Amino acid sequence: MRKESSREKIINKVKKSRDFTNFLMKIFGPKSTHAGKEVILETEVGPVRTLWYGFEDKTVKPIFFDLHGGGFILMDADSDEPMNLIYLKKVGCKIISIDYGKAPENPFPIAVNQTYAVVKHVHQNAEKYGIDPDHMAIGGYSAGGNLSTVTCLQATRKKEFSFVCQALNYPPLDLSTSPYDKPCPNGAIKPKQASIYDACYIEQKDAKNPLVSPIYASNEELAGMPDALMILAGRDSLHDEGVRYAHLLEQAGVSVELHDYDNERHGFHFYRSKKIDKACNRMADFLKKHLFA
Repeated sequence: MRKESSREKIINKVKKSRDFTNFLMKIFGPKSTHAGKEVILETEVGPVRTLWYGFEDKTVKPIFFDLHGGGFILMDADSDEPMNLIYLKKVGCKIISIDYGKAPENPFPIAVNQTYAVVKHVHQNAEKYGIDPDHMAIGGYSAGGNLSTVTCLQATRKKEFSFVCQALNYPPLDLSTSPYDKPCPNGAIKPKQASIYDACYIEQKDAKNPLVSPIYASNEELAGMPDALMILAGRDSLHDEGVRYAHLLEQAGVSVELHDYDNERHGFHFYRSKKIDKACNRMADFLKKHLFA
């Protein structure tokens, strides 16, 4: 009998604990009212589940693509519904939340390819869906922030569509550095937990791929990126790489709006923080300014 590898042990442990973690999120996290319309999109990489907001309005409007967090292994598109309903009201755009495939069953680059394929499909069918293909934005939380800026990077490479802006909330941007070598302030995700997330999502040979760790994108590639909003949490092991990425974007000539919430921890949108409204309002203002310019 073949001996189970250390990576396989980690993956099996994650599978067993995922249901319990999702159960806790449903109890203590923000509540979904199931307001989004579930749409299974048939894309060039296969079917992808999405949630649509605001599409009962048949007028042509800008579109915001939302990517949920969860370390690439947890949560789903429903998790972001409370924030998306705020943006629906305050921004006035249409919204599609992408329920990309989670690791370990769907390791890199599946989620990357699915996200790009959904945006491409919607862009190609803009008239059918009543969206303005020249005014598209993308953003997300944690892992979703990574996938958002990675999709912007792919867009600069392939030139099939473009975004007017990207909104990134405490994203992981450097998966090549061990979580044990990153800061670990009080309230941060523990290195052991972060290492499990990383091991489920990627193999180490991919760690410096810019589609995994965007900090390794070239200056030329970054120069083609859209304006960025960066919301960071001070009590977060990902804080410093967020600041570094913001500086790399600025050095490439990209406009960056950086907001640093010193006393907040990673994922504060989901922990009933008093700063949620302030952070959501800033993101809504940013999206509205760019989508309706």
